[in-house]
Amino acid sequence: MRRDIFRVRLKDISKISWITFSVIFITVLVFLSEWIQKVGIITFPLGFRHVLVLFVFFLNWLRFGCSIRLNQYYLFAIFLIVFFLIVSWIFVRVTPLNYLLGTGFTFLFMILFVISSNTKSDISVIIKILKNLLVFFVIMSVGPIFRGLLAGTTLRLIPGMFRELGAFGSSMNIGVIISLSLYIVTKERKYIYFAIFLSFGVFLTILKKSMFSNIIIWIAFAYVHFSLKRRLKLIVYGIFFLAMSFSLVGDKFVKDIKVNLDYYNRVGPKGHVRVAMYVASFQIAKDYFPFGSGMGTFASLASIIGGYSKVHIDYGVSEIGGNSPLDVARGGHTLLDTYWPHILAELGFFGTAIFLFLWLFPVLSAGHSMHLCTDSTIRGLSFYVIMVVLIMTNDGFTLYNPEIPSFVLLNSGIGGLCYYHIRNYNKIRMRNS
Repeated sequence: MRRDIFRVRLKDISKISWITFSVIFITVLVFLSEWIQKVGIITFPLGFRHVLVLFVFFLNWLRFGCSIRLNQYYLFAIFLIVFFLIVSWIFVRVTPLNYLLGTGFTFLFMILFVISSNTKSDISVIIKILKNLLVFFVIMSVGPIFRGLLAGTTLRLIPGMFRELGAFGSSMNIGVIISLSLYIVTKERKYIYFAIFLSFGVFLTILKKSMFSNIIIWIAFAYVHFSLKRRLKLIVYGIFFLAMSFSLVGDKFVKDIKVNLDYYNRVGPKGHVRVAMYVASFQIAKDYFPFGSGMGTFASLASIIGGYSKVHIDYGVSEIGGNSPLDVARGGHTLLDTYWPHILAELGFFGTAIFLFLWLFPVLSAGHSMHLCTDSTIRGLSFYVIMVVLIMTNDGFTLYNPEIPSFVLLNSGIGGLCYYHIRNYNKIRMRNS
């Protein structure tokens, strides 16, 4: 009897240690790989990090899952998008390699979510992963933030070991989400302080998209967790925080907005890189109705692999900013500056609708759980799942983060591990009701 108990405990310890270690290891690796490539130490093969992330989560699923249970609506959406992609392949003109690569990169989030949400783990494993990730993001933020303060400047030119400033802002926002999720779970005040520190880093970037996301995170946190009295207190603290941030970088923030407006007024909507990509994607979806131009044809990594997609030329985006074939060949292009144009153009209106359901499903499901749940741990995990998806959605309007492996991992990999416990809690609650 004692030996059996010992074996069970040993198995649980092994399970907790392996899942925690593997997820933290792969997260740190993919984030640092951006810096490693940036400084020229080594260049990773195309798709290497995507495959590595998928491989680690697949191994965890083989060891601690080996079964697939999906919401019936989510499963139906998967069948729809698979059918859509097969039929689309018949009608679009794109090489098999580009189509397959485009499909793989675009739907990695879905595959990762299905695998991770069916990987069994103890809930303490998820909390441990979130705590370790928070430590990692805080460590990664300390250097840039203090260097910016000492230099008396913004973090525009000091993103530290992150691939670029947009990735820094997004990572800090995810760090804030983790901090507030852990506060909901533990009620430990230190996590509020961590969230404030990381938010300060976000505002030092003077990136409007990141600052907006940060404000949304705090508003959502106050709404789901605080009473009216504490919400009012948070508003007062928030005003003080914004005033302090503006006193440090306000002049640079105003100057940055002026530069953006001057650029837009000078080139107009057809000459503005990001705006023009949205205009072109909408026109492509209309012209290639109902299937879109096909995976790997527009504003995606696959669209510039093995050549330069003719769709860019046909719709004039090759003449805007740094989008030309020459810019792509040199590696300094702006074709991947936005995410959602690639979805709309390549999948068309119908495909995009199915995609959005698959993309937002965790939000819908976790939001329902948070509304009905009183368990603080499940509420904390639900907050993480909801906010990471929403922040990545917002990032996609001005960045390509939703398809970068490090952010796919945080969004769908770790989000899926959280969702496993949310789903199980819902099943238990329904059985007991």
